[in-house]
Amino acid sequence: MKSKSIGILFGVLSLVATLSLAPTVFGQYQEYSSSNNNGAVHSGNLGITSVGSMPVMAMMKATTKDGSEQVIVTYSPNPPSSGQPLSITLSFTDSQGNQIKHQNYAISVTQDGNEILSNTAGHTHTGNDMQTTNNLASSNPVGISITLNGIGLPGTDPSTWTGTKGEVLLFQGTAQNAVPEFGPVAGMIIAMSVIGVVAITRKSKFSF
Repeated sequence: MKSKSIGILFGVLSLVATLSLAPTVFGQYQEYSSSNNNGAVHSGNLGITSVGSMPVMAMMKATTKDGSEQVIVTYSPNPPSSGQPLSITLSFTDSQGNQIKHQNYAISVTQDGNEILSNTAGHTHTGNDMQTTNNLASSNPVGISITLNGIGLPGTDPSTWTGTKGEVLLFQGTAQNAVPEFGPVAGMIIAMSVIGVVAITRKSKFSF
């Protein structure tokens, strides 16, 4: 039984090492401007966390024009999968990396030219929030738009809210086209972990 436990522990630690070694690859997207809204519109960076050559999570980040606020968007599954919902995690921080409490925002998610999620009254008490779409109609890339509406308690007069107001951050691109630099290394670690667990299990005459 002790050998079996060691085998399980070895497998878990190897998986953790794989996720740690798999890099997040970022690509810069073009900056946009628009006269159709009150704030600047620009896109963010796209990153991918992968196991081997298989992306499992997409992370995108963008900073406001004055650098005072940063929004990090993480979504899964990556790439988007037809028939499954998309889980989107939002993190709002200041220039020092501190969570921004009571951030008000609007979010819009599109796919294939159709809006699949819209929330114009988003609010987070802690600086972190989550949104979930309905089941996707395709596996094509999605576009995410975040509008910063200011910092303040819900139910209060928006004119009293502080922070960035009216600035739109666009998160768009396709994560499946990026290739992690250390993909083969991560794949080798997975193979080694599987072989190690099987060998230890057989030696101890236990099976999972």
